[in-house]
Parts: sequence; structure tokens; C-alpha cells
Amino acid sequence: MLHKSNRLAKAKDIAEAFSRGRTFFNPFFTIKFLSRAPQKLFTVVVSTKVFKSAVKRNRLKRVLREHIRKNLTQFKNGSYMVIAKPKVSRLPEKDVLAAFLDVCSRIR
Repeated sequence: MLHKSNRLAKAKDIAEAFSRGRTFFNPFFTIKFLSRAPQKLFTVVVSTKVFKSAVKRNRLKRVLREHIRKNLTQFKNGSYMVIAKPKVSRLPEKDVLAAFLDVCSRIR
């Protein structure tokens, strides 16, 4: 689990990152990045369009958050909004992380 100091949780901050952030994407993920924050803040969004089952949505969020937590030093300071697209549901679980790393490599 991400430490509380690394969570982008306030609705105002999420809305600002969504509206003003730079967009990086691939067919499976979109990342909105706003470099104004003094530390690294993350939120992961998986809608019901991606998975109808809450168990599957939460599983994907846990996998992504755990990877972010382990590799926190590799990210630049700023607000990150990770949005899963519906195509990720057709991707095998072992390839989900590779698709996420692909879109993250464009930010660094």
C-alpha cells in the first residue's frame, strides 16, 4: 500500500491534475502528470468499463500501487493520475505491468 504522504486523495488536487496535467498514453493506460507537487503523489483509477467485477478492479489497482510503491524513487516529483483503459481487461495479468512500464517510461 502506498504511504499516505504519496496518495493523491483530495478531490481538488485530482481535478487539477486531470485538467492541467500532461497526458501520456498507450492503448492500455493513460497517465496525467502535473509537475507542480513538491513530492510524488499517485492515484489509480479503474472504472466499471474496464472490469464489471469490483474484485478484478481492486486487484488491478493493488498490482499497480504495489509496483509504484516499490519503485517510488524512479518517478519524478509531481501528481500522477493513472487511468486504466477498457483494453487492459483483455490483457493477461503478466503483461499488465509491462504495459504500465511502457507508458511510465515516457514520463521520465
